[in-house]
Amino acid sequence: MAVRAFDLTDVSAATVTVREAAPRTRRETRRLRQRHAVVGLVLLTVPFAAALVVIGVVH
Repeated sequence: MAVRAFDLTDVSAATVTVREAAPRTRRETRRLRQRHAVVGLVLLTVPFAAALVVIGVVH
């Protein structure tokens, strides 16, 4: 059972705003995981590439 948190501080407001986001779909979860994987791969690859360039210049 899903439980949502609502903002009930303003009693005069006719609409209730949801304060907590709905769970992600499988597609969103997969894209987010792939995006994090690509960012992690780039963060690991860039220093090694820079080190190879520095070693090539020094040598």
